[in-house]
Amino acid sequence: MGNKMHLPFPNRGKQLHKVLTPDQIQLVQGSWALIKDDLEKLGLIVFYRLFETEPQMKTMFPKIVQINHENKLETNIDREMLARHAVTVMEGLGAAVESLDDSRFLNGVLVSIGQTHVHRQVKPHMLKKLWPSLSYGLQQVLSGNYTKSVAEAWKRVYDYICVYMKHGMENPDIDPDSNIDLRR
Repeated sequence: MGNKMHLPFPNRGKQLHKVLTPDQIQLVQGSWALIKDDLEKLGLIVFYRLFETEPQMKTMFPKIVQINHENKLETNIDREMLARHAVTVMEGLGAAVESLDDSRFLNGVLVSIGQTHVHRQVKPHMLKKLWPSLSYGLQQVLSGNYTKSVAEAWKRVYDYICVYMKHGMENPDIDPDSNIDLRR
């Protein structure tokens, strides 16, 4: 089908630090250093933006967004629960940023996260819906430090994350710590 997710670079089975230039790694890690101390702020911006731009995604969060007896979305969002989830997601993103030089570890974590999302009915094509909101959140928090180069580096990292999460979603029974090679 047309929803296949491919890395936008030819090194599908390679380590992340080999698909990013050293400058891009520095841009991502440097920008992360500026925001890592307030993950709740970034996470809430990202998820509120996601719910605004992709309202159908609210149904993926039944404990956070209330659904009434007619199966219609309420406007009531449990901010505290959303904040906890947002921080968890941002901590995972931070772990990825901090593991740019340890792709084997990172790949296993991303596959495992993908596997857990299968149980939450998240589909691989949904992963790409988060990028615009994440980019928006990064821009809001980093302000003038979110340059075109920083945005491009983050997009490459996010694409990589999606590929390995998708692999986990499509292979819920594999050992995430196995040596994963996505070349086909």
